[in-house]
Amino acid sequence: MELNDIKTTWSTVESPRVSDQEIRAMASEKMHPTLSGIRKQLTIEIIVWSIFLICYYSMFDGDKKPVWINILLVLSVLVPIIHNLMGYRIAKYPVQGTNIRESINKYRSKVKIYAIVSIITRQIYLMGLLLFFTYGITFNPSKYISLAIISSIFLLQLFMSYRIWAKRVKNLGIAVESFR
Repeated sequence: MELNDIKTTWSTVESPRVSDQEIRAMASEKMHPTLSGIRKQLTIEIIVWSIFLICYYSMFDGDKKPVWINILLVLSVLVPIIHNLMGYRIAKYPVQGTNIRESINKYRSKVKIYAIVSIITRQIYLMGLLLFFTYGITFNPSKYISLAIISSIFLLQLFMSYRIWAKRVKNLGIAVESFR
């Protein structure tokens, strides 16, 4: 197909007419598919962790553990929830510049910081749970093996989280470079 044919075809295609109200509705927070998914995930996590925090004291013998272990467990559960709320805010306001390139560059910087904090908070959360559930246990060789397996899974998760975030930041870097 020749360039003139493409231009002619392009100019004959009618673009759909969308009113200003429809555009505003599509751009609103309620209709945004990514924000909707994040909101849904946050709601589920908050409900599940709230139920866990209400029940852990009696179901998992929190009453028999020291206060500092209980506080550490509550904090290790709250840190990722607060972190996810920060992520929602970052996703809600991605445009922070005067042009697309500047905006993506600023967004990339925020995502880099968010990624580092995400990996750290995930480990704090996992270590808090592990400490709570292993506190007061008398370890024998089989329990040490189980602890080593759980620790290996934590390290694998740390590595996978790093790779996922590194790929996201790299893709944003490619997007920034494409505007040069």
